[in-house]
Amino acid sequence: MDKINFCVVYTKTRKKVYKYFKVNRIRNKYVIDLKKLKEEEMEGESDKMFLKIVIFNKVKKAIEKGKDVYFIPDFEDEFSIEKLLNLKKILEDNNFNILLFYDEFVSDQERLFEVLENLNKFSHSQIIKDY
Repeated sequence: MDKINFCVVYTKTRKKVYKYFKVNRIRNKYVIDLKKLKEEEMEGESDKMFLKIVIFNKVKKAIEKGKDVYFIPDFEDEFSIEKLLNLKKILEDNNFNILLFYDEFVSDQERLFEVLENLNKFSHSQIIKDY
């Protein structure tokens, strides 16, 4: 079985990710948009464990199907890169990558510094200045 790529996408607007997919002709993908997932799956739910299970199941399903995963965190809610790095454990030998849309985080220097400080924990990184 080939390795899949799990890619954490640092963007605040989903449109940029889909434009990136279109321009780069990325087809075999599975997108997990945490903000959208909360809206759809968590109606009335406030249990964080339920959300973790849903994310885990979606990642496992993508691994089984051999599709690359693009995970878009919810930056408006509480966010921690350390919690995000916990996903690396369930990925086993698969690639754990980061895609950063730099221009969206220029004003948020703290979050940008946090990413750059942890770049060595990712298999591959791609920083896009303007898209």
